[in-house]
Amino acid sequence: MTEGQGKPCLLVNSLGRTMATYTLVTPTLEQGSIGRHRLFTHFKQRTKSYTIILSGGVYSLTQYPSHDELAEYTAYYMGGCQHTGITEAIRTAMIADGIVTSANFTAE
Repeated sequence: MTEGQGKPCLLVNSLGRTMATYTLVTPTLEQGSIGRHRLFTHFKQRTKSYTIILSGGVYSLTQYPSHDELAEYTAYYMGGCQHTGITEAIRTAMIADGIVTSANFTAE
């Protein structure tokens, strides 16, 4: 972010052209009750978020990474958050690995 303006900085490539950046919303899963018994009706449906991890050049999903596991990954994007400043290269790699779709990204 540029200081004092509250606007994201534009990334500039080696040719002097500005590169598009994106906001990433991590994938989610709707989880509800596991049965039809009346005791299960008290449990409401919850949204669970996935954390995106980069390990060995491949993006994948995990739900509950530990602090020790996060230290081992090349990069990670915590679930339940919006991540800004995602470059076109990262966006393309995530879509190519099949963990997200273009619907998870919005242009900044």
